[in-house]
Amino acid sequence: MATIAGSLADSAAGASDLLAEVGDARVKWVEVFRDHLVVHPARLNEGADIAAQLGITVATDYPATQPGFTIWSGRWRGMEMFVYGELRGATRSVRAWPA
Repeated sequence: MATIAGSLADSAAGASDLLAEVGDARVKWVEVFRDHLVVHPARLNEGADIAAQLGITVATDYPATQPGFTIWSGRWRGMEMFVYGELRGATRSVRAWPA
């Protein structure tokens, strides 16, 4: 499948292609939307590797949650892709509110 269009059926087919590319055992679940996919790895510490394998390089860190996490985002085969991963590291300390 070269490029994923905007239909839900195309996105579902894209999820199948994604699992074939990264390995079914490495993914816990995939959220399928008309215009994007969200990947939840079986092990959060593999999220960065999965994103790199798919060519996804933009990362946003969320250190204020417990546990913190990073979401990798970008385009894969013409479709928006988001991959959850282990927190890369906080750049500032997180404090309780209010304090």
